[in-house]
Amino acid sequence: MIKVISLLLFPVIFASSLFSNEITYTAPNSPVLEQKAPLLTLTPNSQPERYSAPETPIVEATSTPIHLSSCVLHLKELIPDLPNLDAIDWPINTITPKVGNIIKFQYYNATTTKYTYHIAVITEITEETYKINEANYEKNKETNRTIQKNDEHILGFFDVSLWREIQKLPKEIQDTLKCESGFSHYDSKGAVLRGKDLEWGISQWKKESWKFMTNKRRNENIKPILLDILNPYDQLIMTKYAFEQGYQDWWTCYKNLDIIKDY
Repeated sequence: MIKVISLLLFPVIFASSLFSNEITYTAPNSPVLEQKAPLLTLTPNSQPERYSAPETPIVEATSTPIHLSSCVLHLKELIPDLPNLDAIDWPINTITPKVGNIIKFQYYNATTTKYTYHIAVITEITEETYKINEANYEKNKETNRTIQKNDEHILGFFDVSLWREIQKLPKEIQDTLKCESGFSHYDSKGAVLRGKDLEWGISQWKKESWKFMTNKRRNENIKPILLDILNPYDQLIMTKYAFEQGYQDWWTCYKNLDIIKDY
């Protein structure tokens, strides 16, 4: 009986032995995630940090004063009542320059095969030299030089005092002088300017007309009676007198004043 029970229990025991180990479920490994930076949390008064470029140093703009780029503008800075003329048109009205007068130069430019013109103010006169102040002789600079009186580039001189006498005249006379001579009384050789009909000087007087007007002044006993046709100051006096007496039509330029430009 015992044997039968044993045999009957064997399959159960055998089967039990086959399934005696429990099966445990294991989940797959989770992937490793890269650690992320924490999100920026803003408080009501905070701002996110921004990249700031390094400060660029402030460079002050530098430029050459305009008057140093032109010999004419430089002299106008020093002597505001000078005429508004280019250097090439600058009058030559004296052969006896003084300190404060203007000196006019002509230079040959080998590159352009043309002449250039330059003006400067005389600051000192010695027996053999002129000391001058100028701008743009050296590009965009103010310079002071000493030149010899026999410098071959000197064209002539401009008497500022004579110019101021011209400015006292009625504009119709100034315009006439501008047309007749360009306010010059001398040529580049130092001789009194001559016209095509042998007129003389800044007002282009003919000798016969000068003589007529001299006699008229004598008859009216106007002093000074005798004026010198070769003297530019005397020409201004005589021209003013002739205009006042109604002789302005003697000058062709007077009839063409509408073509005269400002100066």
